[in-house]
Amino acid sequence: MTVDEKDPLIEAVLAVLRLNPRFSKIEEKNVKKILRKLEKSDLTYMANTFDAFREFLEKNCTDIFKKDVGKSSDNAV
Repeated sequence: MTVDEKDPLIEAVLAVLRLNPRFSKIEEKNVKKILRKLEKSDLTYMANTFDAFREFLEKNCTDIFKKDVGKSSDNAV
C-alpha cells in the first residue's frame, strides 16, 4: 500500500482526534508517523473504528459539531 493510499485512512483517524482541542500539531505529526507504519489491514480497521466513533459523536454530541461547522465557515473564502 502506497503512502497516498494510506492518507484517507489516516485522515479518518485524525479527524476524530482533532475534535480534542488539546490535540496539538506535534502530536498529530507523531500520530501520522505511527499510523504510516501500520499494515493496511490494521490501518483500515482503525480508520473504520474511528469513523464509527465519529458517527456516534455526530448523533449524540451535536454541540461539538456545531463548533466544528462554525470554524470551517469562518475559514471559507
